Amino acid sequence: MRRKVGALDLDRWLLPLLILNLLVWVVARFISDTNLDPYGDMLENFAWGQEFSWGTHKHPPLIGWVTGLWFSILPRNDTAYHLLSYLNVLLGLVGVYRVAIELGFARVAVPAVLLLAMALPYSTLAVKFNANAILLSLWPWVVFGWLKSQQETDTNVNTWTILFGVLGGLALLGKYYSGVLMVGLLLASFSSKDGRHWLKSYKPWLSGIVFTLILTPHILWLFDNSFISFAYIAAQSENRAPYRALLKFAFVPWLYWLIPLLICAWIGARQEQSVIARIRRFLKNLVLAWYCRGWNDTLFWMVTLPWMLTLLFGTLGLVTLSLPWAIPLGFGFPLLWIRNLWQAEGDAMANYSGSILRIFCVWLVLILIVSPIFAVFEAKRESANYYRPRAEAAEAIIQKWQETLPDNELHWVGGQWAENGLVAFYGNPEIKILPGLPDSEAAAAVSSLDWRRKPGLILCPRRKAATPPPFSCPRDTTRWLEENSLPVRTIEVRVQKNGFRFPVEWEFEYLGYIYLPKEGRTVDDS
Repeated sequence: MRRKVGALDLDRWLLPLLILNLLVWVVARFISDTNLDPYGDMLENFAWGQEFSWGTHKHPPLIGWVTGLWFSILPRNDTAYHLLSYLNVLLGLVGVYRVAIELGFARVAVPAVLLLAMALPYSTLAVKFNANAILLSLWPWVVFGWLKSQQETDTNVNTWTILFGVLGGLALLGKYYSGVLMVGLLLASFSSKDGRHWLKSYKPWLSGIVFTLILTPHILWLFDNSFISFAYIAAQSENRAPYRALLKFAFVPWLYWLIPLLICAWIGARQEQSVIARIRRFLKNLVLAWYCRGWNDTLFWMVTLPWMLTLLFGTLGLVTLSLPWAIPLGFGFPLLWIRNLWQAEGDAMANYSGSILRIFCVWLVLILIVSPIFAVFEAKRESANYYRPRAEAAEAIIQKWQETLPDNELHWVGGQWAENGLVAFYGNPEIKILPGLPDSEAAAAVSSLDWRRKPGLILCPRRKAATPPPFSCPRDTTRWLEENSLPVRTIEVRVQKNGFRFPVEWEFEYLGYIYLPKEGRTVDDS
């Protein structure tokens, strides 16, 4: 059944609306943001994408592959990166639309997608393209593949059964956390007749074989690199109080999806005549939105099981939960809410499509209005990331190297990860970026470069030139050079951003330690 607002067919206009959403966010970020994310996650992705590898020292490799491919086509600047971030969102929203159609909820598909686009993970938080954000585009399509696989007859070519395995493997190569989605879908299969028939067939086995084949090169890479990414996960868990993190994780999805939840609940309360009655109905709708229709409610279990499983694993102490893990969880929340409120409210939801469309259009206008206000606010409060001169620093560092060592080409930059990635992203992409000291296990895991025989620089941004401030970088680098009987030679640059957008003159310092291989002698491999 098609939903129309006047002469407007929402299904036909969904893709143009999502493209408009993408463009609005890219323009808004161009106005409000003068840098990529403060913690350097996006510079990190670029560094991982400099050469093909089946793993990294922190995450599976997909984020590096995608970033490397993107910037092999587009120019290396913040706007192109923001375009990638919101294209990722667009792909995820289209996937949610296809899931809604496949589940038989065609009449609520478009409104659910527009509501989802207003959730924080799909709007403000989506600008930081990292291993959490890439799941926004992957998870809905994994679910779509799972649903299509159940509908394939035994006489078919099993295209979707194979694709389900491929998509599931890609999701795991995006982030290990995707395992909760895969387990959740297997459990949700018990909730429907088609799902139970699917479980009894050969299809899960075929998908599992394809899934394993996709992951095998990464697993072999993990063995070759001492499971370094798992060591990173374990180290991250040591720094957090497990039960405090568990409590936060139980509530953070409510915060991430609060805006669309409030909109959805309020639309269903509009038919009440008095303000008090509307408020009561609104509060009731907040509860009804999460209603489960029973054990056979596939939508409910599909949407909530990954969240439940995550909380279970956290309760059992198997992992220490991290709040950004919740970013991909709510892809199906608005679909569940609208379905439940439609069944509960009936005529009260009759014009919900038009209402959500109008709210969505106002939302886009507000984004453009708020973006310059946010930029002024960041400038006035002297945000370090607003004034941080990454592009200027990259140019200055490369120029300083050429002036200091005109006969030596700069081949690699180590030091403060991932802020050191600015040299390649904004400067010369041929310069390899290494995490930390060049002989570290992490550096060996991400690059095949023979750094010992090539001139390089260990970069230590000073004070607020990086987040968090790298206090130990100069000390650790000096010690490393002395232990390897190498001279302590440095270059230093001081740069700042200029222009009407930067009313405060704020100079940032970058200190680089020079590494030059000696004739016939290199740093000891041990």
